[in-house]
Amino acid sequence: MSSRNLFEKLSKEGKLKPQKADIDYLNALIDAARRNFEAALVVRGRVDEAAFKLFYDGLLQISRVVVLLNGYRPEGREQHKTTFFAAGEILGPEYENLIKKIQKLRIKRNICIYDPKELIGKSETDAIYSTAKKFWSKVRVYLADANPQLKLFEEL
Repeated sequence: MSSRNLFEKLSKEGKLKPQKADIDYLNALIDAARRNFEAALVVRGRVDEAAFKLFYDGLLQISRVVVLLNGYRPEGREQHKTTFFAAGEILGPEYENLIKKIQKLRIKRNICIYDPKELIGKSETDAIYSTAKKFWSKVRVYLADANPQLKLFEEL
């Protein structure tokens, strides 16, 4: 199934909605991701659970930029799952392994939020940090090509 057909299917299921992206809003999302990544680096090693959540939020915001830039926004239930899935479809097969890692980290984050007995430790924080660095490094190139008006920050 082509990405276009897949997005039409997701729209019919109520998971995506067509939406034009305002460049100021996209830049604000990118800046929010930068702030989350910077804050995560500050608390990493001291409060791993907080760092994990901040890295996760940055990954989500960057993925939302990719989806919005392509004329859609997540809608309804499972928005985080849909956002990462749609971003992966847009970015292409070379991102498949990164998206799979992000989806596993999304599940870990959900467990942490909804079952607080499951703590996030150093290994999970290290994993999400490594994934965030790789993801941003690749997505940064994609975004620079997609729209030169985007205000992109340097590597993590």
